[in-house]
Amino acid sequence: MSDIKLRRPHSLPLAKAKQLAQKAADALASEYNLVSEWHGDTLRFNRSGVAGQMHVTDSEIQLEVKLGLLVRAFKGKLVEHIERNFDMLLPAPTVKPPAKNSARKTRSGM
Repeated sequence: MSDIKLRRPHSLPLAKAKQLAQKAADALASEYNLVSEWHGDTLRFNRSGVAGQMHVTDSEIQLEVKLGLLVRAFKGKLVEHIERNFDMLLPAPTVKPPAKNSARKTRSGM
């Protein structure tokens, strides 16, 4: 069972989403000394007291993290940091607005 589970939708090509997942992992690695490695579309990472993975699909990034007993005290800070990184790196999925009716109504009898 994971201690942290996050899902972030995206509308990017898979390769671009993987690049952004790597950037997020790099940012976390520099602060928390994580070591990461890709296995297909899944980036696995770990360090003493932390193990997890980011699975990248064509529509979302799924993050699962298992925390050791001592690291659990910092869970709230970790979640905030991860969400802040995702907010900066992953743009909100674009949704096309509904098409406007381009047909104009005309008055008859003028």
